[in-house]
Amino acid sequence: MKLKNKRECWLKKKVVVKGEDGEKYAVFTDVAVKISATVCSGSGQMQNVQMGNVQQWQKKLLYDEPYTVTVENGVETYWFGEKEYSMAVGDGVCIYATPEQPPDYRIIAIHPFSHLRIILEKMR
Repeated sequence: MKLKNKRECWLKKKVVVKGEDGEKYAVFTDVAVKISATVCSGSGQMQNVQMGNVQQWQKKLLYDEPYTVTVENGVETYWFGEKEYSMAVGDGVCIYATPEQPPDYRIIAIHPFSHLRIILEKMR
């Protein structure tokens, strides 16, 4: 099934860095990859309940590019094209933000069906 009403989004990879105090924390790269996907919101439907909290600020991204799946450090990574860019849980997506800004959503789940269903959560 071909998706319609695609919009331009920007994908930013998550990188784990070690701070001065030795603590590890996640940041997003400055390099943004342009993707074209269909963005859906809950639009009045009941959202999934995860970890006891109702996730009210979720969006769904529908992406229909050919992909391959690898497991790197215990994380499923979806590669697109000739391994040009990848996507994994925890990466950031700029839907309403510009590519220069920090991402406004992060990937919390990726479900492969006829196309990829990517569940996003609003970052605060």
